[in-house]
Amino acid sequence: MTTTWAPARALLARLRDTVADASFLARLPATEEQAADALSEVTRWAWLPALSGIAVAGDHARKAHDAAPGKSAE
Repeated sequence: MTTTWAPARALLARLRDTVADASFLARLPATEEQAADALSEVTRWAWLPALSGIAVAGDHARKAHDAAPGKSAE
């Protein structure tokens, strides 16, 4: 009786590929356009927290300046 391991190997290869796909979610872009889109998304989201912090700090500074001694209350 001859045993072939081809179906078992194919199943193990599919299982390995599925685990690899789930583990390594970061994919390289396939085209230059996808790479440019990914870079613009990263750039936009990387600057957002910094800009939000600047806006909050500016608001706090304005309120502190308005509440400074010698400043007339409006």
